[in-house]
Amino acid sequence: MKKLLCCLLLTVSSLPAAQVEDWLKSGLLHPDLIASVREQLALTEEQQAKLNSQLSDARAQAEPLEQAVQEQKKALNHLLQDPSTSADVAAAQLSKLLDAEAAIKQLQLRALIGVRDVLTPEQLAQVKKLGPPKLAANGGLEAKVKEKAGKLRAAVEAIGVPPTEAMKYRGEEIEKLIKNSQFAEANKELDELMEDSHFKELEAEVEKVDFAKFEPGSTDVETLRERFESVQVAGQEIISLPLLRELVQAKTAFETAKEAQDADKVGRILTYVEGKLKK
Repeated sequence: MKKLLCCLLLTVSSLPAAQVEDWLKSGLLHPDLIASVREQLALTEEQQAKLNSQLSDARAQAEPLEQAVQEQKKALNHLLQDPSTSADVAAAQLSKLLDAEAAIKQLQLRALIGVRDVLTPEQLAQVKKLGPPKLAANGGLEAKVKEKAGKLRAAVEAIGVPPTEAMKYRGEEIEKLIKNSQFAEANKELDELMEDSHFKELEAEVEKVDFAKFEPGSTDVETLRERFESVQVAGQEIISLPLLRELVQAKTAFETAKEAQDADKVGRILTYVEGKLKK
């Protein structure tokens, strides 16, 4: 049951903290709270089976819905990066994203109500009696951690390229801490990641790069291939979000130059990227 509760907790955590808090204040029960007092509740085998079934079904339904949200977010990000995108086109895509997010909210609400309805009135009263002190200790920090994680995730998605291997590794470590309700440790790791990623520097405007001022270096096809593979590998170690955003410019220019078979320009772009990766 604990594993299933954690799965639903991850689904619930994708909602804005204020939304979840409003539902909890209205009488719904956080899955983490049920897990923390399940022994005191003395759940019957039938109740345990119902909870397991409900949470398993909710998680199975959530996976494709979460995937749909990510796809709609990516589609919107790509449109916003295109200067030719009209307001009407962007607004239409935003509506698709909001519809996808609404489907998750509907599922989350139904799942939380289902969890509540498995308990007897006496158990509900006991949960409310046992739970608040524990939630009070972690609630504020939990919401803070999830808000930070959401902002960092949104910043990476806004750049429009997949996170690097270094980013994914550190992100997965933080997710493990959140799953285990180790919010103090997760908060510390998030602060370090946000500092290392230069998150606050994303407010600055991106300067357009003039690749023509860089030397092309060796431009024979085999050398260009080796240089490209080298920067690809090195790029997976990037943590800095402003640097990643700058390199998106280079990626776009590189693809254009490659399509035009302009070896000189490809070389100049690679020289720029190589210099950025050495810093």
